[in-house]
Amino acid sequence: MWDQGGVDVYAPDGARLVRQTNGVAASVTMPTPVSGQYVYPNGTEPGHPEVFTLWMFVFNHPENCSGPCGPDDMTNPDVEFGAYNVAGHVTAGNSMTLSGRIGVGEAAGAPPGITPHDLSNPAGAEIHLAVTSHGALDPATLPTEFHTPTGNGGCGCWWLAFFE
Repeated sequence: MWDQGGVDVYAPDGARLVRQTNGVAASVTMPTPVSGQYVYPNGTEPGHPEVFTLWMFVFNHPENCSGPCGPDDMTNPDVEFGAYNVAGHVTAGNSMTLSGRIGVGEAAGAPPGITPHDLSNPAGAEIHLAVTSHGALDPATLPTEFHTPTGNGGCGCWWLAFFE
């Protein structure tokens, strides 16, 4: 896993992806970020405990990306981009593990203005795993908070792993 901003390795061998004929399973194990000592998405604040979620960004046809797949390719219908909320975690302890699976045809989401495409190419899709913080846990927002995205591609607030 890369650190926030993608400059340094945050968790060596911290991300795993298992491709299956009918889906993709993902797991991330990483040190729990220390409250108040990392970049928070706009609208979130440090606290204890804090909430983190794991997202899977799927580029079904990476051969149609403009280079390495990225935010600019999400709007290209030939890439068939889709986003999935895979897992959520409330901090406890020095490390955290987030894991989940998506199946072929499982309904994908996408940022506003982008048409989502479901996973259709588990063997060949380029997949980006992203862990984001939601800041301090607010019991009034549970369980919805686990399924709500935070930040955006330019916030520098995600821990990332890439699988071609």
